[in-house]
Amino acid sequence: MQFFPTMAIFFKIGSLEIRWYAVCILTGALLAYYFSIKEASKAGYSSDFLDNVFIGVMFFGILGARLWYCAFYDLTGYLSDPISIIRIWDGGLAIQGGLIAAVIFILFYSKYKGVQFLHLIDIIFPNVLIAQAIGRWGNFFNQEAFGNIVDESYFNGILSFLKSGMYIGGQYRQPMFFYESMLCLLGFILIKLYRKYSKTHRGDGMFCYLGWYGVIRFWIETQRSDSLMVGNLKTAMLVSVVFMIIGVAGLLGLFRKKIYSRKPIIIFDLDGTILDTAPAIFASIKHTFEVYAPDLQLTDEDYASFLGPTLKETFEKYCPQASEETIEEMINTYREHNLKIHKDVVRPMPNVTKLLKYLKENGYTMAIASGKVASTCRLGLEINGLSDYFEVIVGLDQVTNPKPDKETIIKAIKALNGYLTNAIYVGDSVGDIMCAKNAGVYSIGYTSNKLMLQNLIDAKPNALVDDMVEIIDILKEEHPWTYNLK
Repeated sequence: MQFFPTMAIFFKIGSLEIRWYAVCILTGALLAYYFSIKEASKAGYSSDFLDNVFIGVMFFGILGARLWYCAFYDLTGYLSDPISIIRIWDGGLAIQGGLIAAVIFILFYSKYKGVQFLHLIDIIFPNVLIAQAIGRWGNFFNQEAFGNIVDESYFNGILSFLKSGMYIGGQYRQPMFFYESMLCLLGFILIKLYRKYSKTHRGDGMFCYLGWYGVIRFWIETQRSDSLMVGNLKTAMLVSVVFMIIGVAGLLGLFRKKIYSRKPIIIFDLDGTILDTAPAIFASIKHTFEVYAPDLQLTDEDYASFLGPTLKETFEKYCPQASEETIEEMINTYREHNLKIHKDVVRPMPNVTKLLKYLKENGYTMAIASGKVASTCRLGLEINGLSDYFEVIVGLDQVTNPKPDKETIIKAIKALNGYLTNAIYVGDSVGDIMCAKNAGVYSIGYTSNKLMLQNLIDAKPNALVDDMVEIIDILKEEHPWTYNLK
């Protein structure tokens, strides 16, 4: 085994060579993947999905970059020797072709998986800059991406460490790869800071990338002397102009109306949000404890805590010595009593009917995601004439992991063919807000339970409403409907 036998080779074992070019590209790609998966995981994407995206982007990105290079560098020569097309270790990748191929893959794969394309691109594109910043050093080792002839004194001072590598064909050349690498790194940092500390819109991550890279690549191409050409024009300059136009237009909001044209799905909790089931819940809880724990004394705070958790969690908390069989009996007793009194005591929450009517008239799709079994949800909605407002109802008996796990929300969104990145969840409990956070969707806390108000505030929903009709004004806001507003 030999390390660094030549400037271009990282190590060599017999006839097997691992080149610096491959090491730089792979290192950059892995670092971009690290930053992407870190952000995407917080937005609710699964690790399996992100792994598949990474593999697809790598494969199609390299394929597109190579084909673009071959097409504009020496198409006739590559067609006469097709096997040379696959020799990417010798260099010859064009980022423009890689970006186009990767975007096409993400577009089709996100559509296939029911994921919003722009949201995913917003996460990935800014991180491409760090991949490019590192990948450009592969050009240094291959002695590519250089500029005009310069005097040896050009490399005095800070650029002296590049001097020997930029002596190409008997002449010193401008290290344009280095300038592009540093500018990509700077762009990566600036876009990260902008997206973290500024109010951004869906698509801004992509638009920032296109605008920034378009500008720096256009300038780089004015200095490079080994560019790909189409006629007398440099292909990278042409593409850079397109990038700049799209990027600037996007950041100015020219595409915003189209981007936000799809209304968010609105998902509601049931108890304490759509229906005032508290009287039925309290009466049924009281009845159940009178049967199984007659000596138990309950306070107002105890009763308030019953709103949100599952029945199993409630009964296990107050009857810790009860067996699983007894807990199941208590649940059945509660449900029998609850169903019996439903028609007499369950009513809509204030202004709910007014809100639902407005949402339906304005084309919003709505669902219920509750910690109550689906059949009881339907009963309460039917009794109060609200069933027709909801296309999907997901209850406790339809999920493996109840709230605050994200499964209830995800199942509702999938049933509606919607996106996690364009959805709102409205609930009145801490568990509801945590469920929304775990799913990455925009959360609205409804302060119907004043005894639990501070707990709801501490859960930090995206918005708080005292009256359900306040949601109408929230829907007029122009931003992504995700928990982190990205």
